[in-house]
Amino acid sequence: MPLELIKNQLKVSRIIGENVFSTVVEEDINVPDINPDLYKILAPGATVQLRDCEVLNDKVAVNGQILLNILYSADDEGKPLHSMDAVVSFSQGIEIQGARPRMKESINPVIQHIDCYMINSRKLGVKIIMDLYCRVEDLFDLEIAADVRGLTDIQVLREPGSFKQVVGYNKDRYEFNEELNLPADMPAVSKILRSDCKAVVKEEKPIEGKVEVSGLLGLGILYKAEMEDTQLYHEFEIPFTQYIEIPAAGRNMECTAEYALQECRLEVSEDINGERKVIHAYVVLGMGARVFSDIEQEIVVDAYSPTNVVDIGRNMFPISEFVGKCRSNIVVKETLGIKHGEPEIEKVCYVGVLPVVNEIRLLDDKVLMEGIMECTAVYTTSYSAEPMCSMTGQIPFKQFLDIPGVRLGMSCTVKCSADSISFTQINNEVVELRVLLGVYAEAVKNAEKKLVENIEAVEGVSVDFGRIPAITIYMIQKGDTLWSIAKRYNTTVDALAKLNNIENPSKISKGMQIMILKNIRAVGNNVI
Repeated sequence: MPLELIKNQLKVSRIIGENVFSTVVEEDINVPDINPDLYKILAPGATVQLRDCEVLNDKVAVNGQILLNILYSADDEGKPLHSMDAVVSFSQGIEIQGARPRMKESINPVIQHIDCYMINSRKLGVKIIMDLYCRVEDLFDLEIAADVRGLTDIQVLREPGSFKQVVGYNKDRYEFNEELNLPADMPAVSKILRSDCKAVVKEEKPIEGKVEVSGLLGLGILYKAEMEDTQLYHEFEIPFTQYIEIPAAGRNMECTAEYALQECRLEVSEDINGERKVIHAYVVLGMGARVFSDIEQEIVVDAYSPTNVVDIGRNMFPISEFVGKCRSNIVVKETLGIKHGEPEIEKVCYVGVLPVVNEIRLLDDKVLMEGIMECTAVYTTSYSAEPMCSMTGQIPFKQFLDIPGVRLGMSCTVKCSADSISFTQINNEVVELRVLLGVYAEAVKNAEKKLVENIEAVEGVSVDFGRIPAITIYMIQKGDTLWSIAKRYNTTVDALAKLNNIENPSKISKGMQIMILKNIRAVGNNVI
């Protein structure tokens, strides 16, 4: 009967490659016909939406669009605040050697900087520096040898092994239709100038057959009042709980979640009093989840037969294992002031923050993250020739994130978003900002497992017992085990232990002498 490996299958992950592709998107944009002429650009804003991503041979094709919103003062009487929207599409191939169509991709677009300038009163130019963080991984079945059968005297050495199994993965689209009402003390809406929509995931946890993801949708609107020549900003918070189906998920497992804003549309309508104070929000989030479980099982590391020549094939299998994650909040307080010669602040209307992570360093059990917040504040002035103005500044931030088990050389992804922004006007030159940054970090280690892949008895070749001495007195050397000695002398661990009165076969010491008899053979559990 031929030798056969009894194998168990585990679903594991292997990171094929990671790449950061930096690109510059430049476009000239015409002012819509219904909009007044440009006088001064105040605050450009941009949001990236990925339309589709596809893994190809050795690359990932990414298609998306950048949604632009430009706040500007118009070249009309009073230089009022206006806004215009535009869409810039992009397509990019990101090289990842070893990528194949069946694999899974993860794309994290990060806008690093936005530059916006006037070409003339009806045209402006935008230059956007964007990083596309791309990772490709392969989810595959790893076969683990658990036993050997086929020869009556086959000897099998097993050792405990630990694995991080991928229990399941799924992603889907989730739609939110919300009807939101402005507070009674706020005026009605004439026109929405800018909307900021963001998702803030607070927690993800596996339950039976699902991953439960809970968080908040944050929706902020800057708008012109209907009956007053003023601009106001208001934020709504929409709590949500969504369930991502993963049939094999269980409560004692680990999980990760990823999400991206795919669409956000707003419409304004009248309330029961006939005032335009009802905001209808349609938001689409793409969300995915992955569930892991720790598997402990004995694996075959060696085998032999005292009477037959056995050939064992081993191979190295690279895998990537989830180490841990961390969700954290950073409160950054700093002042933002006007530059010399700029009009003084009368009232701040809007503050935008673009956080950019510049450096990630892995330490023992910690991740150090450092970055810069690009801040823009739009404000009214008492200067009649320029009633609307803006000021900008960069604010650094730094945070240690706790991830037990993380070490130098591992792979770590960090995402950062401005989850909440508030401000206090100190005087007519300075504003104090308070920004709540949401940070998520996830660490993965790449490892290699040396596993028995195949085994066979070599036909036509047998052990030459004539060359084996009848009695051998062997002195144990450094590194010897009873298994290695038994294998070398074509006997068994049980036979050596019984003959030499060794109670614990795993405890032998250098210099110890043992007797080996040529005629010792293993038959089942008996020694003859």
